[in-house]
Amino acid sequence: MKHRLIFFFAVVFGVFARATEPTDILVQGAEKLEIAEILTALGPKPERIEIGPFSFWRGKIGAQRVVVSLTGQSLINCTVATVIGIEEFSPRLIVNQGTSGAQVPYLALHDVIIGARALDYGNFASPPRGAGEGTRPLLWTPVPQRLRSPVSGELVAHPDGFRGDAEAIAVALRTRNGMGRVFTGTLGSAHEINLELDRVRWSAKTFGMEVEEMESGHVAAIAHAYGVRYVAFRVVSDAPYEGVPFFPLAARATALFTVNFLHNFPALPAPAKP
Repeated sequence: MKHRLIFFFAVVFGVFARATEPTDILVQGAEKLEIAEILTALGPKPERIEIGPFSFWRGKIGAQRVVVSLTGQSLINCTVATVIGIEEFSPRLIVNQGTSGAQVPYLALHDVIIGARALDYGNFASPPRGAGEGTRPLLWTPVPQRLRSPVSGELVAHPDGFRGDAEAIAVALRTRNGMGRVFTGTLGSAHEINLELDRVRWSAKTFGMEVEEMESGHVAAIAHAYGVRYVAFRVVSDAPYEGVPFFPLAARATALFTVNFLHNFPALPAPAKP
């Protein structure tokens, strides 16, 4: 019985200590390649924390107290990992970063896009068509993201997605990408991989997207719901206009860019005590 009580209090104290330790920035990546350089920047022995199937590492980069999150790919993984990350670590800024496919012809491999806004482009309503009339996806009507308002309790549409944090964008624009160029633009998220140029052109025109990926628009929605500052970075890892197939090692460019950003970002002031 005594040993059980000791174990119980150790677990409670460990959770309490973890939850109350301040975190400045939660940095996310969907794949191991997307966080490898960031974990290296945390130092030789960052603290690893496992919560359910999700992994987090805690340390410091420059002036920032950082938690790195391996979210996993796509909507369900990144949204759950984000909720856990916010609830557990109370970050003051979320940086979601990783790879993406170019939707416009001027982008090249290793270019980094800073998300002026991020949106979910994977919801559609199709017009009625009878059997044998085929399907015409480019005529489908987009359905915008909707989030529950904590004030009214109603679902509110966000057709333009969610804007990135202005200060973070300004710092990112002053941050060096040693492997390519830097632009601002719109990041579109859906559980899709689109390599048909007609579809790519349609997505760029319909949503104003510069790149497509699977996470940032969903993470942005969760950050908005919680009132947490947010920004996303995406490196071009495949460019259908140029016939460039997916190049996973491009993830190194956005990870290194993120490390540079963390060094450049000014130290966040201590939160006001209640």
